[in-house]
Amino acid sequence: MKNLRIFANGKNHLETNLAKNEQTKSKKITDVVGIDFGRTSTKLVRIRKTVSGFTLVDADVMPAYDIHGGQISQKFSVPRKLCAPYAAACLTGTTDHVRFMFVSNKMQDAKSIQNRVGKSLGLGNDYRIGFSIVERGKDGLDHKVLAAAMPKAEVQTTRKLFSATRPSLVSLEIAGLAALDSFSHVEDVQQAEGAVCYLEAGAEATMISFFLDGELRLVRKFDYGALYIQQRIQDVLSVGEEDAIDILFEDATPLLEQSLDPIGSLLQEISISKKFVERNENTGITRVYASGGLSYSPYWNFIMEQVMGVEIQTWNPFTANGISSYPKGVQGVESMFAPAVGAALALIKNA
Repeated sequence: MKNLRIFANGKNHLETNLAKNEQTKSKKITDVVGIDFGRTSTKLVRIRKTVSGFTLVDADVMPAYDIHGGQISQKFSVPRKLCAPYAAACLTGTTDHVRFMFVSNKMQDAKSIQNRVGKSLGLGNDYRIGFSIVERGKDGLDHKVLAAAMPKAEVQTTRKLFSATRPSLVSLEIAGLAALDSFSHVEDVQQAEGAVCYLEAGAEATMISFFLDGELRLVRKFDYGALYIQQRIQDVLSVGEEDAIDILFEDATPLLEQSLDPIGSLLQEISISKKFVERNENTGITRVYASGGLSYSPYWNFIMEQVMGVEIQTWNPFTANGISSYPKGVQGVESMFAPAVGAALALIKNA
């Protein structure tokens, strides 16, 4: 693996990946385990490419690994049924950065754009930085660029988790962007009238993306996830952790009755993003999809629907990509596997 890079496959398909191992460049990759190293758990999916599409071999949830802490005492052991030849991993932390920016169209070569992106992010040499030109500038307009950055320490720690044998770690992505690889290319996005919004809302971060005419218009990452909201509920209601979890995922009546708003700053940022897209693109938001743990929170969905003015649909990354058969343990929590599914699909499609 060389460096974090984000690249577009064709006009409408956005993907994020580390540069592939030199040894895999000439190989056709058809069997991959996608691994999402989340803050509270590790999600795994093994996906095979077949003549008719994609098949889910197996899926599982394992304990979390402290990637951000940097102290890894043992190798990551993938269960036998999930042990594909290749692995595509993803993770998210508060130290990862995602930014939508504009770069002068006078810059045409990748090196110049890379340097400009690096200077704009201003993160120094401790980060690996990548970019994707979402739309090339024409008629004097700047390039629209999606940039991402991940601390080198996180990349090194993740690599240390894997042994030299099967599975071979080939790519590493930011989880919220990996989830887009399960979403951006499907018909519901490509053929939609008006703008489509996608929220990947996990334990540690929320990423919001907007598409119009099948093309990405905006991406923003907020370091507010389920853990932050849970803590805010504890603070505003003076309750314990278990009660806060019940309120977030079961019954939010204590919050709603008192008209309390524990996540006002996040809601304001999401509202600003929505209005920016509607104003710039002169269109309304017609569909909103959500994945991640918060997509199963009645409170979260209620608040998001108020902000968006559209019903929230829980994203199923399996059925949307033609995978109709999967383990019972996955049923009912499909959206939590979106980053792992996206990471695997991105590697298979771009091998």
